[in-house]
Amino acid sequence: MADGIAFKLVTPTRVVFDGNATLVIAVTTEGEEGILPKHAPFLAALKPGILRANLLRQAQDKNGANSRLELATSEGFMQALPDRVTVLVDEALAFDDVVVAEARERLAAATERQKGATAGSDAYAREQAAIDFASAQLRLTGHR
Repeated sequence: MADGIAFKLVTPTRVVFDGNATLVIAVTTEGEEGILPKHAPFLAALKPGILRANLLRQAQDKNGANSRLELATSEGFMQALPDRVTVLVDEALAFDDVVVAEARERLAAATERQKGATAGSDAYAREQAAIDFASAQLRLTGHR
């Protein structure tokens, strides 16, 4: 595809998106990574955050502009090849899927649990991932 790249986002229970994009940006363990068509082969672990993708013309809005996909995603992996990007995550939530009060409760609970965990332990890292995912949901909806 000359001006786009095949993009698929998958969770264990569903295919969230399967189409074409001109740009996919995800939060890796090393920072944000943007993938364009013809990207060199690349594999990265993902941290919870907001995944963004500029979708190609087949997903245009009613005004003919390319649309943008934004999702709060949990931990996972991203593979980029010159002709496709595949993202595998445990959870991916769109704006309408986020319940702000529940996200705030999960954030508070994970923060409290993390206080009792030893820094650097697996329990501490699990709670940090929960904190990051709840925070991403709140950022996606414009809340803090």
